[in-house]
Amino acid sequence: MVTKLGLFSRSIGIDLGTTTTRIYLKEKGIVLKEPSVVAVYSGTGQVLSVGKEAYQMIGRTPADIFILRPIRDGVISNFEITKIMLQEFISRIFPMRFHVLPRSAVVSVSLGITEIEKRAVIEATRQAGVKNVYLVEDSIAGAIGTGLPIAENCPNLIVDIGGGTSEAAVIALGGIVNKKSLRVGGEYLNEIIGNFIRKKYNFLVGQRTAEFVKIQIGAAVQSVPKEHLEVRGTNLSNRMPGSLTIDSWEVGEVLSEIINTMTTMIKNTLEGTPVEIMTDIMEKGIVLTGGGALLKGLPQVVTEKTNIPVSIADEPLESVVLGTGKILSSMAILKKLA
Repeated sequence: MVTKLGLFSRSIGIDLGTTTTRIYLKEKGIVLKEPSVVAVYSGTGQVLSVGKEAYQMIGRTPADIFILRPIRDGVISNFEITKIMLQEFISRIFPMRFHVLPRSAVVSVSLGITEIEKRAVIEATRQAGVKNVYLVEDSIAGAIGTGLPIAENCPNLIVDIGGGTSEAAVIALGGIVNKKSLRVGGEYLNEIIGNFIRKKYNFLVGQRTAEFVKIQIGAAVQSVPKEHLEVRGTNLSNRMPGSLTIDSWEVGEVLSEIINTMTTMIKNTLEGTPVEIMTDIMEKGIVLTGGGALLKGLPQVVTEKTNIPVSIADEPLESVVLGTGKILSSMAILKKLA
C-alpha cells in the first residue's frame, strides 16, 4: 500500500528489464520488483496474471494459457502486453481508489535500441498512465546508481549484463564516449544450458530449472573442486519424469563461447577509446553491473582478457533502477534527457 508520503511522490524510475521490472518511487526507494512475465488466455487474449504469479506458472499451464515475456533482448516485443504489464505494476504502487497516477517517469533502455524502439517504450509508458516520460541508457543509469562520478572529467568503464542485453560504455563528463552492445544476456545463457542438457543427455528441463543450474553451478571459469547438481525433468527416451546429475565444468564449457563474445565486446569498446582515457580506465578499473555480473569467475575472466582490474557493483541487480531514482532528484540530468 502507498503511504501518504508515497501519494505526494509522483515520480518513478523504471528498469524495464527482459527478466525483471523494477520501479523506484521518489522519496521511498525501490517499491516493486517483479518478473517481466504475463499469463494470457490464448483464445480471448485476456490477461490472467502478471509478474510473480505468472512466472510461477511457467511450465505448468494448460493449453489455453500462454506465458509471455513482452520484453525481449532489451526491447518491447509485444506493445499491448507491455502496456498492460506496466499498468498493473503502476496500479500496485498507486492504487486506483486514490485516483492518482505518476506524473513523470525515467525509464532505462538498452544502448543498442533504435529510435522506433524508443518510441515504443515512451508510448507504452504513457498509455500505462504516466504523463512525462524520460529515457536514459542502462549504462548511464547503472553508473549513477553505482555511485560513479560520471559528471567529472574522469572516465569510467561500466559493463552491464542484463537478462536480454550486454553492453559496455566508457562514460565521462556525463556522456558516453564509446559503447558496444549485444542483444544477449542472462536469458540466453539459460537457453544455452537447457539446449545443452537436451542434446547431450536427451533430457528436458524447464526454463526455471535451466536458470537454477546457471545460478548454482554456472561459471565463467572451471571451479575447483568440481561442483555437482541434481536436476529434475523429463527423460526423452521414455517420456517419463526423471533426475539427472550434471557438473560445473561441463556447464562452464558450454557457456565459454558466449562469455568470450562478451569479453570481446568489452575489448572492442576499449580499442575504440582515446589513449588518454584508456590510461585513466586502467587505473580505475572496470565496474560490472546487472545479474550477469554475479556469474562465478566473470571478473577474473574479464581481467585476464583486458589486463584491467574488475570490480562488481555493490548492488549489481539494483544499480540501474537506483540510478533512475537518483536522476529523478536531478533537474539538470532531467533537462538533458528531455
